[in-house]
Amino acid sequence: MDQPNINELVASTGSLATLPSTVIELLALLGDDTTCAEEVKKTIERDPAMTANVLKLGNSAYYGVRREISNVRDALVLMGNRSVAALSFATGMAPVLRKGLDGYGVSREEFWNHSLVSAAASSEAARCVGIPQLCCEAFTAGLVHDVGMLVIDPWLKQQGIILETSGSELTLCEREYDRLGFDHCEAGALLAHEWGFPENLIGPIAGHHERHFDGKDTELLRAVAAGNILAEALDSDMESESGMKMAESLTELGFSNDLLEKVRLDLDSNLEQTLIRATSSSPQTVA
Repeated sequence: MDQPNINELVASTGSLATLPSTVIELLALLGDDTTCAEEVKKTIERDPAMTANVLKLGNSAYYGVRREISNVRDALVLMGNRSVAALSFATGMAPVLRKGLDGYGVSREEFWNHSLVSAAASSEAARCVGIPQLCCEAFTAGLVHDVGMLVIDPWLKQQGIILETSGSELTLCEREYDRLGFDHCEAGALLAHEWGFPENLIGPIAGHHERHFDGKDTELLRAVAAGNILAEALDSDMESESGMKMAESLTELGFSNDLLEKVRLDLDSNLEQTLIRATSSSPQTVA
């Protein structure tokens, strides 16, 4: 069987290769420390789904507000520019990431839930490695870390191949290399480059299955790699062989099992509130 060309696969993804303009703008705003509330407001208000979700989150019990948040401006004051931008980015990416992956044996909801939980866990891991100021970047990279599967899946389906994400002695990346000559990490990084993602987000997409990072400024990569493991470990038996491998991987990345328990406790509450916490630099209660 001939192996596909990675560039041709990315080019053939059609609408996937082009994100909505609001999503691209939010990504740019997240990467700009000088972003003002007015810029975020204008971008979000062009998208009814984003606006509705921001108001819903602003009125969440998490904030304990005693008055209704009825507009984006008030939500920005309550939640903060970067938190609103990150959560709105997730809203904009939902149509892209809510896809079933038949070639991986993964359902639509499984892929979306894994993406959301990875985002929240990556943000928590970022705090653990001492970069709370990058929790929104960790959230964003964690959300889209597996986009390479969206590139590969159509080819797998065309070939009648199912690369299940577990249940093999080989890792998923090893099985992808065996079939295609590249893995979803490489495909995802290339797609993210086509989307115009900044390099500090492309790196974690390319390296979220790595366990050892050399050089400076690797905390964000470690956080997203840990977030991916944590999302997989939440429903796993940590005494099993696969569970022990996950625990070993977390240790290699410099994290203890305490982080897994912290994320597990966070997710015992409403996922919506977990995502708010993940993007909030300083949780608050408003009178």
